[in-house]
Amino acid sequence: MSPGAAALLLALAFPARAQGPAPPPAIGGVSAAAEGGTGAAVSWTTDQPADAEVDYGPSAAYANSVFLNSPPATSHTVRLAGLSPGTLYHYRVKSRNAAGLLSASGDLTFETPSPAPVAEPSAQALPLVLIMTPPPGAVASGTMTVSANASAGAGVASVQFLLDGLDLAPPLTAGPYTLSWNTFLAGDGTHALAAVVRDAAGRAATSPIVRVTVDNTPPVIGEVSASALTADGAVVSWTTSEPADAQVEYGMTPDYGDETPPSAMKVVSRGVSLTGLASEALYHFRVKSRDAAGLLAVSPDYVFATGETPAAYGAGARSAAAPAGAQAKAPQRVLSPALADGVNDRAVFGPDAREVSIVDVRGRRVFHESSNGSPIVWNGREASGGLAPSGVYIAVITTRDGRRVYQTFTLAK
Repeated sequence: MSPGAAALLLALAFPARAQGPAPPPAIGGVSAAAEGGTGAAVSWTTDQPADAEVDYGPSAAYANSVFLNSPPATSHTVRLAGLSPGTLYHYRVKSRNAAGLLSASGDLTFETPSPAPVAEPSAQALPLVLIMTPPPGAVASGTMTVSANASAGAGVASVQFLLDGLDLAPPLTAGPYTLSWNTFLAGDGTHALAAVVRDAAGRAATSPIVRVTVDNTPPVIGEVSASALTADGAVVSWTTSEPADAQVEYGMTPDYGDETPPSAMKVVSRGVSLTGLASEALYHFRVKSRDAAGLLAVSPDYVFATGETPAAYGAGARSAAAPAGAQAKAPQRVLSPALADGVNDRAVFGPDAREVSIVDVRGRRVFHESSNGSPIVWNGREASGGLAPSGVYIAVITTRDGRRVYQTFTLAK
């Protein structure tokens, strides 16, 4: 018999069996791990690619199901959410292969952890808040930082800053508890700052009050004068509307060039001595004062003259001569035009005066006249004919030999 015939006989005697469908997937390694108090991860494997589904609930009746919408796999994890803490759950896993054959595990259980115990409010540290900046008694101007430290055993829910008992800004719900305060909106004067902390348990506490002074107005300068004039010195005095320091800028032009250091003390009335000045010179000066808030006030320009020399100055019949270059220390002359006595109502500048200008302490010229030898007379009137205002005036005198000298006097109507 040929080999081919033998093979045919074997095939007829033992016909091949038809292959059946693949078996359902075998499930193994089922486990559940809690994730916090409200979730769990359920994991298992199958011996062939399959889908994944979990039935779960508080009893073996389940009532909830989660299907994992992903390609068939042999390792599966399905996450459950929205669970109740401290609860025993029943569950089973199910997997279906490509042929639609389903396998399911038996009933299993897991328990979600209970939440950590929360202390009663009475057992927790009470809320506490303290304002850190500004310090008590501070002087505030412009924009100022306000900050507070807050603590609470139940956790800080919010910090509310108060100004004079009213909300300064919306409450802060997270640290740092800091805000910028526009003090211009508060107005000058004394104000009360405080802070209120509220904790997660609903309790509140208020900080001690911090009183501050808002000052957004520079000091007002007044009564500026130069006195005690000598050949090389003067005392500059002025007042301010509030305590402030003192500084003088001075020089022979309105650009000044010299200045005194700011005083250490803040007062409302002061006198600043200037020394080492040139004799028989006209000085420009202005005064400056800075208050406790750092706000600066600056006066207009003023003038004074050093080294009064009466040689070129006379007062009617009481005119007196002095040696050339003498440093006169005579009292400042007072003119009273209203007396009309021909002596104290006018200033007479003798034959040595070639030209005379009268200026006020702001440097404004109120009188000017030249002479070829006749005395120059000023009767207290301006060029317009009206009486000059009462106050201190300086005669700027040019002598016939070209010297310039100065005489200071007061005009009293």
